[in-house]
Amino acid sequence: MDALQIRAHSLLEEVPHAFVGDARRWVAVLRGQGRRQHRAVSWRTVANYLSYLLPVLHSWAGEADSLRQITRDHVSQAIKQRQGHPARALQTALRSLFRALKQERLIFRDPTAGITVSAVYLLPRAIPADQLRGLLDRATRPVAKVIIVLAAIHGLRPTEIARSRTADLDLSAGRLRIHRPTGTHLVYLDEVTHTIIAAWLRHRRQRWPKAVNPHLIITGHTALDDTAQIEMTTFYSMIAKLGVTPNALRRDRILDEARVTADPVHLMRVFGITDSTALKYIFAAHPERRAEMTSRGR
Repeated sequence: MDALQIRAHSLLEEVPHAFVGDARRWVAVLRGQGRRQHRAVSWRTVANYLSYLLPVLHSWAGEADSLRQITRDHVSQAIKQRQGHPARALQTALRSLFRALKQERLIFRDPTAGITVSAVYLLPRAIPADQLRGLLDRATRPVAKVIIVLAAIHGLRPTEIARSRTADLDLSAGRLRIHRPTGTHLVYLDEVTHTIIAAWLRHRRQRWPKAVNPHLIITGHTALDDTAQIEMTTFYSMIAKLGVTPNALRRDRILDEARVTADPVHLMRVFGITDSTALKYIFAAHPERRAEMTSRGR
């Protein structure tokens, strides 16, 4: 057994006695050993799911003798007690659990069916407000403020900011589409980001009323060009005087999220990074995790 498999089995042993049989069957399904053939998920995913579920299963143990007795209200209340990534992670784990049990004909109804986590829960956590406000106060140019919030709050890469187009921005819905090799990522705009981008667009229209450039970030050199993207040297120079770089702001943002979630899958999904890079951030934020995995791998 590798360290992650050992961790998953250890967590499985912590499941309340009333639910442990169903939990074991669910894990078997995840590993591709259910009634229907499908690709096995990794032991890391199994362990993550179990870590999300255990507190909820323990809270239900005093109310039910079997997972067949769990209702939609139970699920809804469990999710409502959490916000942000924990809420979405719990929803995903519960959905996996009950879908598997229904597939195996151990329950008749899936209590997670139709339950969703509001998009507002997808907002990333901001860096400390005093740090962000200090940078924004020192940034005199509207475009510099846009770069700061997209890097420092939402962890976007400099190239992602530079490539962003106004067509991908929906201010009324409060979101920005980012196109990545892995697919489209939706950035849900917090109040600060929304206000700053709206101010930049007003400034953009006043400064270059005849602009035809489709990109969100433009300059006097690119405004009348319908294809040109801002040069990255120009892009970096827009906040250089503040003593920070967009990459540094992005790294700080990812590390801040790693301190909160300790979930590499979440970091990969939100920031578009690889699994190895996500683990580096997790280990930097939680040094004990590296020591734990090393000791279990011996």
